[in-house]
Amino acid sequence: MEILKRQKSWKLLNLEAVLRRHPENEAREYSFYKEQYMAQKKGHDGEVHVDRLWSELTIQSPYYLLHSYETNNHAGYSHQIDTIVLTPHFIWIIEIKNIGGRLDIDESKHRLIRTNQEGTIESFRNPLNQIKRHTEFISRKLRGMNINLPVESSVIIVSDYTIIGSIPKGHSIFHASGLQTELDKLFNNYRERRIPLNLFEKLKTELMHQHQRKEWKAKVNEAKLRKGVLCKNCEYKSRMFFEYGSFKCAKCGMKSKEAHLEALTDYRYLISEWISNRELREYLGIESRFAVTRLIKDLNLEHQGTYRNRKYRIPDFIE
Repeated sequence: MEILKRQKSWKLLNLEAVLRRHPENEAREYSFYKEQYMAQKKGHDGEVHVDRLWSELTIQSPYYLLHSYETNNHAGYSHQIDTIVLTPHFIWIIEIKNIGGRLDIDESKHRLIRTNQEGTIESFRNPLNQIKRHTEFISRKLRGMNINLPVESSVIIVSDYTIIGSIPKGHSIFHASGLQTELDKLFNNYRERRIPLNLFEKLKTELMHQHQRKEWKAKVNEAKLRKGVLCKNCEYKSRMFFEYGSFKCAKCGMKSKEAHLEALTDYRYLISEWISNRELREYLGIESRFAVTRLIKDLNLEHQGTYRNRKYRIPDFIE
């Protein structure tokens, strides 16, 4: 059962907002953010691809899938785990990599080396070090709960065209197409349940309770960011103006009563989670205080302060 769905990371959401708001004529800065965005999006797309495979698998036990799991350790440092597979037999920590070419692990330098089709060599963080850190963290948590449950880990390579080259012995790195086979191997190794179902449920509840997303904010010059409600139909290149309760694009004529929601989300990621009526009027380009008050009221936003000093909290996700 999937109990924690795949979510875009804060970094990906933030970079999406940057690309909507940052002027493209600032070519150097825009390219810098675009490059980061493309890397984050490729990783997320790979994770989503692997997620779809789970619905086709035969799983021999009660289980829970926790995707995009984030939490902090005792020292306050973050753990961002692509997928946790929780069963009464074992826990499986999964790191997903959407990288092409030939992949080799350099043990001496603790790096992942990618060689592409043109022969260009690139170096990345070693995913085996990443999952080792996560595995040790989960193992410590289990010991703290007095739970004796094996913790396994694997790196999944999304594309079958990627060549898995030299990797250290005793480590699990495989293509996504081998997910069922590798899962069956784990159940063959751990045939008996190691914990009763009530303890299994307790562990699930504890992990979910400690799930905490890590915020990330790009370092951008707020003065350069484009204000207003931007038209999605025009690929965010034109502004929409408020009239008669709707937002209308000055270029293509598209109308929407909800286009301001994405603009609010951008403000949340790039500027602040709190906004006043005046700040919202200036940001959306609406002169009427009462019109903005109606928009805020419809969203039922959490607020603090009174009257002129009142500020409203923009949630992480606006529905």
